[in-house]
Amino acid sequence: MGIKDLLFGKNVEISDPKLGLLKTKVKNTNPSIGYVWTGETQLAGQTQETVIIMEGNAEGPFKEQLEAIHMIVDSIGEIVKQVVSEALKESKYKATDFYLSAIMPVEIANNSFEVNFEPINDNNNSFISFVWQNHKISEFEMELK
Repeated sequence: MGIKDLLFGKNVEISDPKLGLLKTKVKNTNPSIGYVWTGETQLAGQTQETVIIMEGNAEGPFKEQLEAIHMIVDSIGEIVKQVVSEALKESKYKATDFYLSAIMPVEIANNSFEVNFEPINDNNNSFISFVWQNHKISEFEMELK
């Protein structure tokens, strides 16, 4: 390991069948040291890439977080149909105007994630956001401009 790796960490990548390539920088392989794993993937039915962020250790993302994100990815069609479409019902927008932009951990202890949808149009600052925990949606927030 060179001096650069000692100071900044060594690039580590793993491949997940549903999320693609996940990356982190590891300074120490001690499993008790936490690392943030990131990835970008084009999910089925989405027009743009989704940023995925998870907590884990040098070996990979925590199993519980990976399973929760897999559940979100597996349910994306239903989430869009039920949540996004319903939220946009009274607006000028359609669900197809938005894409799943990011999935990020909120609290590791309760395995909750913030799920964000943004407009495909980069000039639009609207958003739809909610917390996903135990296969349920809470803390729903949206701003349509």
